Amino acid sequence: MTVVDIRNIFSKRNIELFEVNSSYIYYAEEKNEEGHSNLFILEYNRSTRKERLVTNYTLEDPTFVEHLFAFENTLVLILENGSNSMWLIEIDKNNGMELNRRKVVCTGSFRSCAALDSEHILIYMAPDEANSEMFKRYSEVTGCECLCYMYNLKTNIKHFIKNPLIAKLGIDNIKQMCVHDEKYLILLEPFADEDIKRGYYEEQRWINADIRDNIWLCKLSDFENQLEAGAENITKKCIASADIKALARYMGIDGDKMFFRAKEFRTGIEKICSYDVFTNSIEIEAELDITDNNTVYIIEERPFSVFSVTPDEKKTSVKGIINSEAELSYNNELGSFMTCIENRYIVTRRTVHDKKTDTDKNICSIYDSKLDKSEGYECNCYLKENTLVLY
Repeated sequence: MTVVDIRNIFSKRNIELFEVNSSYIYYAEEKNEEGHSNLFILEYNRSTRKERLVTNYTLEDPTFVEHLFAFENTLVLILENGSNSMWLIEIDKNNGMELNRRKVVCTGSFRSCAALDSEHILIYMAPDEANSEMFKRYSEVTGCECLCYMYNLKTNIKHFIKNPLIAKLGIDNIKQMCVHDEKYLILLEPFADEDIKRGYYEEQRWINADIRDNIWLCKLSDFENQLEAGAENITKKCIASADIKALARYMGIDGDKMFFRAKEFRTGIEKICSYDVFTNSIEIEAELDITDNNTVYIIEERPFSVFSVTPDEKKTSVKGIINSEAELSYNNELGSFMTCIENRYIVTRRTVHDKKTDTDKNICSIYDSKLDKSEGYECNCYLKENTLVLY
């Protein structure tokens, strides 16, 4: 495990990390100076332990919210205030120069966005007062609450997405993975929350509709090319599906595999399954014991791992279920389990109230099970794979 302690850099500063790689850490900081709201984008060099200002902006609108996405050579900054317009800015990572700046106007009010790659941005727009009737008719025809656009930073063209599935999914249901240098999208189409779907199962004799969870796979290049061409359908493959009798829900990604949870309502049996994108094979990785009400399962999405966590009066037992061989315990006073690294280090988090300042403080602890020692840090923490950033 690698611990990067940069608390001294961020002392009394409100920052947001948005990329951690083997060489650098990138983060954003907002400051109010002389009545102006300023946004600073900074880089921390893990080798030299020095901070560098990449670029900074004076925000003309103090209500602007920033969305930052990092790529190999560029950063993409999106500034929006929930209205129908936003700024899309492309920045050179090395010298901080602007490569592209566009004000983009869409129909509706900003809902969410995501960068598919360094060129393509997905934008979701929700109903607003000015277009409420149009959104109502659109929803009646397509079943979609939001409009979806894809903006190409290279061509500076905005494309309206005609595919109703993409418009319905939203940002949270679109996941990315790379297998053998080919980029893919995992498209998650759950019917509804688990309790709602179970309710339909219990009343299924009255229901004729096709109530189904689907998980789709498509190549990112096909997705982008077809949507830019205005296609209503995209080339995709269903890799997991569950009708009214069961549940299929995405869990995480590791290497060539996408993991999902499968549950049969009649028996209550829950299994974690994997789909190998390269071989197209599906395997059962583990069966979960849902009869033990004292045990919870903690999931790490990337890289994927599953831990069973069972507390008693004094200690919490941790056992690796998938992609972990951990089998150890720690004192409950350390706080809530976050993850276990290298089958040895347990990372926990707890909140302590300071009566003097009447504020809550975050305490991140690292417990070394081999040395039976723990150390706590009053700070925030950011975990990526085997790197823990304290800030």
